[in-house]
Amino acid sequence: MADFKILNRARIQSSQIFEDARTYISRAYKRTGEFFTAASPYAQILSVLSELGQLIMFYIEDALVEQNIYTAQQTESIYGLARLAGHDPTRGFSSTGQIKFRWKPGVTSDIAGDALTIPANAEISFSANGLIYLVRTNGDQFRLDKNFSGYINAPIIQGKIESQTVTATGERLQSFNIKVSGATGHDTVRVTVNSELWTAYNSLYEMNSDSKGYLIKTGIMGGLDLYFGNGNFGKIPPAGAIINVEYIKHDGTLGNLGDAKDIAFKWITEGTDSIGTPYDLNQILDFEVVSAPKMGGDPESTEFTKLIAPLASKSFVLATPENYEHFLSRYNSFSYVDAYNTTDDGYLDDDNVIYLFMLPDAKRKLSGSQDYFSLPIEEFTFTATEQAAIQKTIEDSGQQMVVTDIEFVTPVIKKYRMDIYVRYFEGFDKNQIFKEVRSKISEYLMNITRRDKLPKSDIIALLEAIEGIDAVNVQFISALEEEARRLGYYYVKTIKVTPSTPVLQDIGNGKQRFFFFEKSETLEKVNLIPGQPNPVGFDKYIGLDKYGDIVLQKEDIALFRGGWYDRDNTEVKDSPALNEMASLSVYFDEPPVQRTVFTQLQAATRKAL
Repeated sequence: MADFKILNRARIQSSQIFEDARTYISRAYKRTGEFFTAASPYAQILSVLSELGQLIMFYIEDALVEQNIYTAQQTESIYGLARLAGHDPTRGFSSTGQIKFRWKPGVTSDIAGDALTIPANAEISFSANGLIYLVRTNGDQFRLDKNFSGYINAPIIQGKIESQTVTATGERLQSFNIKVSGATGHDTVRVTVNSELWTAYNSLYEMNSDSKGYLIKTGIMGGLDLYFGNGNFGKIPPAGAIINVEYIKHDGTLGNLGDAKDIAFKWITEGTDSIGTPYDLNQILDFEVVSAPKMGGDPESTEFTKLIAPLASKSFVLATPENYEHFLSRYNSFSYVDAYNTTDDGYLDDDNVIYLFMLPDAKRKLSGSQDYFSLPIEEFTFTATEQAAIQKTIEDSGQQMVVTDIEFVTPVIKKYRMDIYVRYFEGFDKNQIFKEVRSKISEYLMNITRRDKLPKSDIIALLEAIEGIDAVNVQFISALEEEARRLGYYYVKTIKVTPSTPVLQDIGNGKQRFFFFEKSETLEKVNLIPGQPNPVGFDKYIGLDKYGDIVLQKEDIALFRGGWYDRDNTEVKDSPALNEMASLSVYFDEPPVQRTVFTQLQAATRKAL
């Protein structure tokens, strides 16, 4: 019997098992070369069994991997697991804004009847991006009376309307997959049953037995998944009913526009008078942008789904900081979102407030030859108009808890300059090296999302890979430190919280609330004495640690910008410069390093390491 124990537990790989089995057959039947070859029946059977065994093991391994959202690779697995966690993978969002229009003086006399009709979802196009936007209305059309001289305000949304039709089966829990290519609006799907508009719900259990509702989810296999009720929770569309699914196909973040005053658009759809005569709306209407389109978002990637799914609210409400981070992150308009509360600071009056610290994805705002150093500084934070659009998006979602307030945290911009000292090889152009240094650093700063610190070692490693550079050193200089050194002092803010008589105060958006604590801020002057150690907390104030790395506090933004003065009262230039003090200064060590075989070999070895 011992002869049949041919497998070694230490040899468990498929190829090893195959070799052990082949060795056993060769030994058992002898004369291997004559009767047991790769073409013989036994060898063929053994080969097939080996392949089938590998496929079985691959299937088992794949099944185990795909059961965990963090290790899964298949899109349907990731989406399916996310749906089980309560997260509906985002299909993207159409950018939204507002326009207004009115009659041009003296044009109404040529129009028949008493009004001009503009159809619902009239199309307009912005010259800035050439995309199509829809002018929305709650009715079937806009009616512009000839005797009305004021403006009509109308919301706009980017994209084009498409629709598909399916036929109801009359069964419980009917489901349909609507195949769609491209991005569709996550919150703009309309479903009608026999031309009657039904209501979208987040969960089956939100519906009563007579609720004419449905669930719409991102399709696990793509497109949209549409679900109806079972009679106890939600009505069942009767057999043969015509179900129409209308959605908006959009271009995501490409539809977002800035708040420039000269945003121009034109009407594509025509208007008609009472006898049906068409009119070019560009010729008879004055129109302008009230708020530029914003909050457009691209469909989320599967990698993003893995990260965001665990933060989904299981009750479909915005209650905790994690819920707000999940909700806002889906819009792809942010490079960083931090939602938090302050329940541990002893100030109880703001414990129901969710603070939102958000930074825009500035690299999406780059145009033409712009880089980090030429992008206007205001593009690194959200404007008041953009914050208002974000707040409106939150409120329009209907998910915000009544007892919860939100407050936008204004980022604290701390300016720095970066001095780079380069030892370079002879034969390389310093101006070209300077351009490559600027390009590498710009790309790094536009893409970094780290919020604890900015280490010099990252920059050094990045620049040493540039051809022609032998060695490099980097120094960060804080504008706050230079100002304090120049003045001889700086101020530290101290916050004090004390109980007080309840006072009713306005908190914005027409709301009021009683405050039971008094919160006061004081500024304490701290002197810098030459020759003496720095005061305690000075490193935190200037944003540099003992190693010279930039350290970020919760509300800080570190920007390399000029427009300030150093301790010697010399102005720091805003644009990067060669051998000058600027936001990015590059200094070359002279003379250059000679290009010998040894130095070139040494440089290549160092870069390889």
